[in-house]
Amino acid sequence: MPTTQQTMVTRGWRRFGGAILFVLLAAGCSSPGASGSPAGAASSAGRGSAAGSVAPAASISAAVETRFAAALAPLRKASAYETTVEVDGTAVISATGRSVGHASRSTVKTAGRSIEYIEVPPKAWARSAPGAWVLVAAAQAPVAPLDALARPLSLEAVDPAAGTDSAFRATYPAKALGLDGDPLVVTVTVKGDTMTFRYEATTGGHKTSSTTTIKPAPADPIKGPGS
Repeated sequence: MPTTQQTMVTRGWRRFGGAILFVLLAAGCSSPGASGSPAGAASSAGRGSAAGSVAPAASISAAVETRFAAALAPLRKASAYETTVEVDGTAVISATGRSVGHASRSTVKTAGRSIEYIEVPPKAWARSAPGAWVLVAAAQAPVAPLDALARPLSLEAVDPAAGTDSAFRATYPAKALGLDGDPLVVTVTVKGDTMTFRYEATTGGHKTSSTTTIKPAPADPIKGPGS
């Protein structure tokens, strides 16, 4: 008989997929056995027509692509990330995590609840802290943001703000980020070896923003529960 950690869960966990900062905008987050989003405004933001949706540019210049790749390079082996989603200026969801290669571990907090995820491909686990770990479908675990954010449809350099080294305007396919609709425009800033990705949209009269900061982290192995 499978243990608690090995039991496959097919219901009750939100399907995330994509990069966590955009998925949280679209899907929100719920605890085991719950249905619906704890933040209604957040769950509707990012779907349909949004202020940040545009048609992608035709290409990415080699020079800009090289600069973007150089900024990503320190994050490739291992990175830590932090995301905050705000609706009308109020934080509704936060997430922290780290990734080593394709493995990741993250914690999502919303409406007073804390949900933890571990993904070590091809398996993934989740728990409503401090409960027992359960095995879930890999698509139900948040994906480390770098996996999707490293592959924009279009990219252009823009003037950096004071105190930053460089900045970009990146366009991503909605589907790759777990959303529906038109491609999304994200502002990317670089300061030292830290990258910040910010998305803003106004939908249904609500202003929603999502900010994710990614920086290098120790490459300590991420293991599944009980390993």
